Amino acid sequence: MITQAIGPHAMPSLSDGSLAAIRATITAFAPRRLPELERERDQAFSQALETDSLGPVHLFLRRWREVAADERDLAIATRFLREDREDRDSEERHEVSIEIAAILLTAAAEAHRG
Repeated sequence: MITQAIGPHAMPSLSDGSLAAIRATITAFAPRRLPELERERDQAFSQALETDSLGPVHLFLRRWREVAADERDLAIATRFLREDREDRDSEERHEVSIEIAAILLTAAAEAHRG
């Protein structure tokens, strides 16, 4: 799993699509959803064993990559909106601009990976 440093924060990358990357992103941005992730993971692996197919695991990973990306994007957008309302000096605005650019680059890379 890749973690990308963004300003004072580190943002887990979903670029490899692994369960570790998904879990790290959910832990960082939506820890309340960890029990749901674990429950669905267990169900997917049980179904995979029952059906002798990896299809349920692939569906689980696809769904949770999307959930993790959505939760990450929502948390970041909420933080930026909250911080945007605060007065900032030019250095702080520059730091926020760099962080936004890094987030956009990560999202573009993930979208391109598809």
